[in-house]
Amino acid sequence: MKNAVRIKTMSQWYLLKQFNDYLGKKRVPEEVMRAICHILYSKELGKDGYVVLCLDKIADDFYGIEDAVGMYPNKLKLSERIDEIRTRSRKGKIRSWYVSYIKIKRQKIRLIYTTKGQGDYRRDGE
Repeated sequence: MKNAVRIKTMSQWYLLKQFNDYLGKKRVPEEVMRAICHILYSKELGKDGYVVLCLDKIADDFYGIEDAVGMYPNKLKLSERIDEIRTRSRKGKIRSWYVSYIKIKRQKIRLIYTTKGQGDYRRDGE
């Protein structure tokens, strides 16, 4: 399993927010933290759902997502809807984070990840 964090409650989110400064290069952007907070507050995950935040870049394919969620051998139902969160680093580099919607049995899972090989070095207007 990749380096991933499962977040189910707001108290776990607050703990991640406190540790975020110590993550170094794997620091989670503020825009992504806000998106996780919004998902948890909206109560759309239900009783058994959670958010998986993948700290490592994953390959943009089904097996990379399956590995990040870590629910093998269960059958995943991956939604075609994928939302994008665009972030900008202090140096001006743009990175896209993606929110995938996954369902396993009665669990709703939101996977937030970034991919390998994306154009991280583009700037707006170029």
